[in-house]
Amino acid sequence: MRPETLSLLRCPVGCADELCLTPEETVHGDIVRGALVCPVCRHSYPILEGIAQMLPNFLAEPRSAHMPEDPVEIDRKRNEMAARDAQVEDYDRMRGLELFGKYWEIPSTLAELNPGANDVLLEAGCGTGRMTPSFARRCKAHIAVDFSMESLRVCRRKLERAGLTNVTLLQADICALPLKDNRFDRVVSCGVLEHVPTEASRAKMIAELARVAKGGSPIVISAYYHNLYTRLFGEKEGAHEGGIYFFRFDRRELQEALSQSLAVERITGKLIYYYLARCRKPVGVSRK
Repeated sequence: MRPETLSLLRCPVGCADELCLTPEETVHGDIVRGALVCPVCRHSYPILEGIAQMLPNFLAEPRSAHMPEDPVEIDRKRNEMAARDAQVEDYDRMRGLELFGKYWEIPSTLAELNPGANDVLLEAGCGTGRMTPSFARRCKAHIAVDFSMESLRVCRRKLERAGLTNVTLLQADICALPLKDNRFDRVVSCGVLEHVPTEASRAKMIAELARVAKGGSPIVISAYYHNLYTRLFGEKEGAHEGGIYFFRFDRRELQEALSQSLAVERITGKLIYYYLARCRKPVGVSRK
């Protein structure tokens, strides 16, 4: 973990804006092992292999009958975390997805996001880093978040091979980001929203992206498009093989979901099975 990232972090449940850092091992100035402690709730978040593990308790710890969150949301998130960890090698073998990303998805997303050399960028749901190096090359600092530890390990290796040192990886829930308000110049989330398991949790995710962005900042989000093919031959809502939940949006549904927290500038279906939405955090609006 890059030490300067500490100024961006907070407890994922929002009880403290300042965390105490205890580094135990550093390599070339980066913290590869240590802990972050919340001074309010006293919860300790370990840093292992350079990745800060900042999941909220209801995902990081065994299920309790007294969990305050929606049990459906928790169960679906736990199932997806396990599936993503188990399928990490298979995911990167998907040649069609690799080509789609390289020649279509990444260029289109970058055109909407337009990151600059001095920007601090958040990628919410980086997975195995399919797009992370392309974003990191174009900004000053990059925070990449995912809840699959195995995916983050693969992402870290890709960044190391690419020689990119401006990225901090966080294991976290995108519905409870361990990040302070109004910190990011650009926010991007690609192919994640459709896997967030309930309408309420999707609203929480979008609100969290708005909360951490600076006023007026571009926020680019892609999500499954319920197009003619999927209407005829697929399902609007269901689970992929391996148990990963999905929801396919029509344009009205995506517009309404995003508009709860963001100003939507445009939504395009040019990514075939993804909608690509460019939004902004309204200037002068505080999202909590």
